[in-house]
Parts: sequence; C-alpha cells; structure tokens
Amino acid sequence: MEPKEECKIKKINVDYSKLYYGFPVILISFYDKDGNPNVTTLSSSFTLMDMVVLGFSRKGYAINQIKEVKDFVINIPDNSLMKEIDFCGANSGYECKKFDMVNLTPVKSKLVNAPIIEECPIAIECTLTDVIERDYYRGITNILANIKGRCISKEYLDADGQLKYSAVDNVLYVGDDKKKVYRYTQSKVSDDAQSFL
Repeated sequence: MEPKEECKIKKINVDYSKLYYGFPVILISFYDKDGNPNVTTLSSSFTLMDMVVLGFSRKGYAINQIKEVKDFVINIPDNSLMKEIDFCGANSGYECKKFDMVNLTPVKSKLVNAPIIEECPIAIECTLTDVIERDYYRGITNILANIKGRCISKEYLDADGQLKYSAVDNVLYVGDDKKKVYRYTQSKVSDDAQSFL
C-alpha cells in the first residue's frame, strides 16, 4: 500500500479587523413604528430549525425599529437585485423610505406584521424574541427570532413541493477590512451533503 501524500496548506497570520468568509446577502423588511415599510441589507445571519440569529450595527435604523415592532421578514435576493441590495445597504432608513427609492414591492405577510419583498424568491417571516448587546462587542446588536413561516417561489420548488437546491442562486458577501465584494453562486450545480464520504 502506497503511503498517503500529506496535504498541507501553508497559512499566514493576518491582522484584519474584519473577515467576511462568504455570508448570504439578505434584505430585512419591516414596518417601522409609524407603519411605513422599510428595508435594509444585511449579511450576518444563520438559522437553525425555527430560530434565526441576525447581527446589526447597534445604531442602525432597522435594528432600532425592529426592537420596537418585533416582526420582520428575511428576504433572500438573487443577483437580479444588485442595485437594490447596494442601495438598501448604503442608505439609512433615518434618511429615506427605501421602498420609495428602489424597484422592490412590499406585500403584507399573512403571518407577521411585516412586508415580504415580492421580487425575492425566498422569504422567512420572523418575530423577535431576544436582543443581545454586550459592552465587549461595542456597536453590535445581535438578535434571536422565532421563524413563523417560509415562502418560496414556485420556480424554486419541484413537482413534490420540495426545494430545488440547485435553483437557489443567492449572492454572497466576502471581504476583509480593506475591500468587500459580492460573489455569485453558480446556478444549476449542487452536490448532496455527505456524497463525498
């Protein structure tokens, strides 16, 4: 038997203040405390069963409204919405009603008091349960929320109503403290989990 060749990847310690290693870009939509629909771009998220965790800048308009109104929707855009993604991330709800400025359509959710973005193929309806703010993580607010419902475009579902995994074509956020970029997933390509074992 031939000895296995060792595969070693040489690593270098770096002094980055940030490292985004490929987070899905999402659009968080909500009604503010006056009932106006608004939206922000976010990339810090994960879900586990019916729980979702999101990370925000503590001073942001969206998080301060969500802390009051509780309900919001996580909308998963594809790369046809890049102008909207950029605009909603670069502009503050303190300064404008973003739905009035972009080609996105807010549609009232049937499960939570928040709008779903019609143009996004996936929407996850949520209600805030916990707010986590620590002095150690200055300027950051993390929240936990309960997932109340999930809506998926018919194009993303097979004949049995199951997710067509290779159809999901979300945008990833990647970067360091010098530059951030969008990466795009390659549509129509997927491998089953554990298929390489």
